[in-house]
Amino acid sequence: MSANILKQPRTADGLLDRYWLPKIALVFISIASLLGVLLTMMTHGASWELALVRWLHMAGLGALAGGAMWWGWFVRRPSDEAEVSDVARFALAQKRRFRAIGIGALLVVVLTAPQLMWFDVWSGETFARGLWFANIAALLLAIIFVIRLFLVPRDDAHAFDAGAARLALVGLVATLALTATLDARLTFPSQPLAWLLRPVHVVAFALWFGGAIWNIFIAVPAARETLALPVVVSAAEQLERFRVTVRIFLPTLVITGLLQAYAYTGLNLQSILFSSIGQLVLVKLGLVVGLIVIFITCPLWRACSPIKGMCDLEDLHAPALPTPTRRMDNRGKGCAGFVQIQKMLEGMGQRDVLELLSTDRISWWELPAWLEKHGHQLLAQERQGRWLWQSYRFLIQKGAGELPRTSG
Repeated sequence: MSANILKQPRTADGLLDRYWLPKIALVFISIASLLGVLLTMMTHGASWELALVRWLHMAGLGALAGGAMWWGWFVRRPSDEAEVSDVARFALAQKRRFRAIGIGALLVVVLTAPQLMWFDVWSGETFARGLWFANIAALLLAIIFVIRLFLVPRDDAHAFDAGAARLALVGLVATLALTATLDARLTFPSQPLAWLLRPVHVVAFALWFGGAIWNIFIAVPAARETLALPVVVSAAEQLERFRVTVRIFLPTLVITGLLQAYAYTGLNLQSILFSSIGQLVLVKLGLVVGLIVIFITCPLWRACSPIKGMCDLEDLHAPALPTPTRRMDNRGKGCAGFVQIQKMLEGMGQRDVLELLSTDRISWWELPAWLEKHGHQLLAQERQGRWLWQSYRFLIQKGAGELPRTSG
């Protein structure tokens, strides 16, 4: 296997590297879910402190549910037996990282569980009290299933076992759905449609939240740790399965969000603009729109992962860049240094490659035009660093064009 295929590209690209988009999406999901919990708890008359505890509880459940979804449905044994060993190492590395994150999430869920007693006091009515007991029972079962998941043997023979993860996911989704149904029953006691919309909305958010955590903090580090071509292919396939689920989550969140907004505000413009509930709804819907933009942008810009091939398997078939023949470090100078570039290229053979480093911001646009004009090929250009420490790297292949004397 060519080492060039697996060479890690630099992720910095301007002020923010491309891989920041999934991280920004995770922040958007977190804020939107927090606002949703705050909105619900406001209608119950609860304090913001209790709302925060409630959100931590739901976020912990979401992290576990999204992880169980990825483990149970996205991590699969490759069809090619020659790739099983590499992909098994990758799967085990992911599961090891998930256990570390999952144990923390489980502790958060357990430590914040006493906030459910507040709902016991609130839900004096028979049907709501029945939901409360069902919620507690589902939470206990989910905790047992998650602990069982963490005890799955950590060897190659069990690398692709999915049964325990799927069972844990069922328990976690049931807990999230019952929690959301109880919330909706207490908020809208006479609107059965709300009892259906809220759990669908909450479960979709939770699975997206947990899946995003896996992609950023589990899949990418584990792939880097076990890097090999079969691993990159497997990671890309897992990511695409997650993208498919997000294509379901996105319209689900938009539709259920709008319908719930109608229940809260009646879609009355004055109510939306001038009430605290309406303003929270607007902000949350705005974040969902932002998520849609990020979801569309990430694969187009190859931004879903810093590992080549994970955003699009076709990237693996791109020709590897040649090793530079010469290197010119022109950082700290006021221009790209065309005179020095000219002299360097004159002393190089046909199709040799020059690596140029520069801190001249104009060089990002000026150098490609100069090279094109004089018959040389720009193989790659990238930004490195941040803010005042930003620099630029170019790979230039000498062409057959003549190099007129220039200044600058």
